[in-house]
Amino acid sequence: MKVVITGFFNTMSKPQKIAGLVYLPFHVFILPLFLGMAATWLPGGLNELTANIIYYALGFVFCMIVMWKHLRGAFDIMLDNPVASIAAIVFGYFIYLLLSYLAVGVLMIIIGDRLSNPNNDAIQALAEGSPRAALGLAVFIAPIVEEVLFRGVVFGSLRPKHRAWAFVISIGLFALYHVWQFALVSMNAMTLLYVIEYIPAGYALAWTYEKTNSIWIPIFLHMLINILSMLVLG
Repeated sequence: MKVVITGFFNTMSKPQKIAGLVYLPFHVFILPLFLGMAATWLPGGLNELTANIIYYALGFVFCMIVMWKHLRGAFDIMLDNPVASIAAIVFGYFIYLLLSYLAVGVLMIIIGDRLSNPNNDAIQALAEGSPRAALGLAVFIAPIVEEVLFRGVVFGSLRPKHRAWAFVISIGLFALYHVWQFALVSMNAMTLLYVIEYIPAGYALAWTYEKTNSIWIPIFLHMLINILSMLVLG
């Protein structure tokens, strides 16, 4: 049966939402800390590439097993509404670009060029050492995992109750997720200012999900953003 988009509705089941809310802190906080400690404790250490593969592989397996029905249903919604889906990706990307210019301007006013985004630095270093692995993780695996968690679970759970808070909380968690580890390791609170750089993507991705009811639309937009960002980073 064809699904016509008439407004936002959460297609994720209650058990899936509960599982997602349980896995979310594990993915955002616990697993990164554990892998960081493992890199210190293991006799041979744990390099950045291996840690990232383990990290995203666990998230991907979680999504494929627990969230499969949600992903499958969302794929049907996307196919049933091809014009709206493509339009959302195009408009979402332009929203991201516009807000990104504003975010970069704000960061330049606040900190100038005294610091660089440590997450971008880490991705660039990974891409220089293992370009294919970095491409696979950043462009294909990470968008699926992150969109299921931050848009599907967080935004999708909050949106029916309070639209504004759904945007604020999902964007805030998504932005913090990208920088908190670097702030902790460097013990430099200024690093947290780089959350500003992730607000545009967080908003654009949530907006596309709200407009289409298909998690695949923010996934594909996220893939587009990441691959173009990697090209810019070199």
